[in-house]
Amino acid sequence: MERHLFVALQLQADVKSTLDQMCQEIKKEHSFKTWVHPDDYHITLAFLGKAARDQLMILNPLLQETVQKYEAFALNINHFGFFGNKENPRIFWTGVEEQVKLYNLQKQVAFACRQADFTLEKRSYSPHITLARKHLDSSALPVDSEKWWDIYGREIQFLAENVVLYETHFEKQPKYQIVQSFSLTR
Repeated sequence: MERHLFVALQLQADVKSTLDQMCQEIKKEHSFKTWVHPDDYHITLAFLGKAARDQLMILNPLLQETVQKYEAFALNINHFGFFGNKENPRIFWTGVEEQVKLYNLQKQVAFACRQADFTLEKRSYSPHITLARKHLDSSALPVDSEKWWDIYGREIQFLAENVVLYETHFEKQPKYQIVQSFSLTR
């Protein structure tokens, strides 16, 4: 049986809680069709899509070996962004400050995934945490991520310490379930 999987940086409970508090404030004034469940907040490293059992048997030790080579590192959530057009964005997200260690980890995780015969997206890596999908506000004014950050945002510093293999359960809330967890060294 094939499973839908992705590899991500896991966020700690306090980070998820702070992000949820920001979203609760935004919900008072802005509408989206779907808000991401706080337990589902993460930073994707590699989207795998459908995965066969034999691919996972190859992938797990490769991820373990890859992740152990990295020490836990600090990240700083410090801005909002949108994917899609500014009048009606598809995705509302928050992003992290540029961090070479994150990009290096992502490249090595992607390499391990390709070794396990996964085909990965070709677009450049854009680390973010999806907060909501499909903007529904009726005003024709473009959304302004900087203005939203000034009103609702607050920096969140945290330690990137766990890489997780998640399985997606489309019919559930929260919809992401941990299959395997790999710790960065301390």
